[in-house]
Amino acid sequence: MKFIVEHISKGGGRIGRLTGLRSQPSVVHETPLTLISTVGGSAPHLTQDVLHLLVDKDAPLCVPAQHFCDHAKVLQSYKKGVAHFSALQGHSVCVTVQDAGKATPSGYNDKKGVSLWTYGGRRIITTDEYMELVEAMQPDWYEALSDADTDMKSSKKRISKSSTKTLVFLNQCIARHKASQKLKESALFVPLLGGHSEDERTGWSKSLVSGSVDGSTVSGYTMLGLHTNGPKVEKLEPTTIHNLVKASLDPLPHDRPRQAAGMWNPLTVLKLAELGVDIFDSTFPFLVTERRGALTFPFRLNRMRTHAEVSKRDNLEHQNKKLKVSGDGPKAKGEEDISKNNGKQNTNIEDEEHSSPYEISLKDKSNISLTKPLLEGCECYTCKNFTRAYIHHLTIANELLAPVLLMMHNLHHWMGFFSSIREAIKTDHLGDLRALITTATFESNESEGQFYILVDVGNGSAVPGNGANGIHSPGRVSSVCPGHGT
Repeated sequence: MKFIVEHISKGGGRIGRLTGLRSQPSVVHETPLTLISTVGGSAPHLTQDVLHLLVDKDAPLCVPAQHFCDHAKVLQSYKKGVAHFSALQGHSVCVTVQDAGKATPSGYNDKKGVSLWTYGGRRIITTDEYMELVEAMQPDWYEALSDADTDMKSSKKRISKSSTKTLVFLNQCIARHKASQKLKESALFVPLLGGHSEDERTGWSKSLVSGSVDGSTVSGYTMLGLHTNGPKVEKLEPTTIHNLVKASLDPLPHDRPRQAAGMWNPLTVLKLAELGVDIFDSTFPFLVTERRGALTFPFRLNRMRTHAEVSKRDNLEHQNKKLKVSGDGPKAKGEEDISKNNGKQNTNIEDEEHSSPYEISLKDKSNISLTKPLLEGCECYTCKNFTRAYIHHLTIANELLAPVLLMMHNLHHWMGFFSSIREAIKTDHLGDLRALITTATFESNESEGQFYILVDVGNGSAVPGNGANGIHSPGRVSSVCPGHGT
């Protein structure tokens, strides 16, 4: 694996080129990038053909080892690796220890190994067993085995034990990696630990570059120990993890990729990208699909428009109204869905508890007669061919087609989001992208299918820009006009 940093943005974030992968020696992957998360080797709810309608046939996959630890002998006999085994040959593969989409119970690891939760229950996997499995999976890069099930509730003693045991596992993995002919072309990523302690994280990262491990074998780093995977990760806000991530990354060399798996919400993804994280996964759109939601947050910055043009076309009276969490469609007639009581919307409490401001809920009855797509202007197969009313019907009827169509839309939206992240970093507009998502997600409503954002261009005047393709001038968000932002 070769990694080159091509551009570092003034506002944070970096553009890199990932090349020389074992299965794709000539393919170039631009970072920040998102891996296609898999369950049992397949993209959730999607067949191979459907997946390739959404992503390139060489898009990297994320395959958790816990899904295959009971099938090591099968993969060893197959001899072609997990990508071929899953009929996704041509894709590069990243192997992680745990599944970021499933909560990892804490406190079950010991000195011998790490607990993996399989379909048959809990299983302790030793370093030798893990490395044998990795050899059989034939990944392009993989995580070293680690005791990383710490989070914000973990004590100092638990964090210390996590670091001590992981250092033993890591040195064993490195020794096995160097001796293995099968892993000669695979890259090893080492974990960044320390729980929610800045001092512990700084100390761990410094130890990695000061000689406690063989640095010649290390190809990259993976951010662990901030959470124990699963849906709770989306609740981790940028302010919570900023200093922790910075403490882990600052001591590291800049010429190696950094990965952070987890169901991060879009704003936290932007914060991680700003701090220098290069590789993510697609467990968040999977989470949204599982609760029958559709991603609708805006991510496209576009060309400038004059203040007069916006004033003529748009009414600013709705700029302080809040976005409905469980859905943004009407309750009965028309497109308005805001009650007269304190300007709040009528939401379904049950759906609100299982939704986020970045999405609409297809369980919501407001969609029962809506003939518009999940997101106006979206080019995915679902939005081009199906209405909200139909997908709502499929959801309520528990039809298997519902999660298929939602996953198609959500993964397409997520891939587009990362394309915008890369474009924003190249043009030093990552802050504007964050402002767009923040203001639109939490303060906007649908009007004429456009989103306008007023930015301070440095001369004391506010100049508006809308939310389609293109980039507006850098500046600070001043106010927002209504619209849905794509």
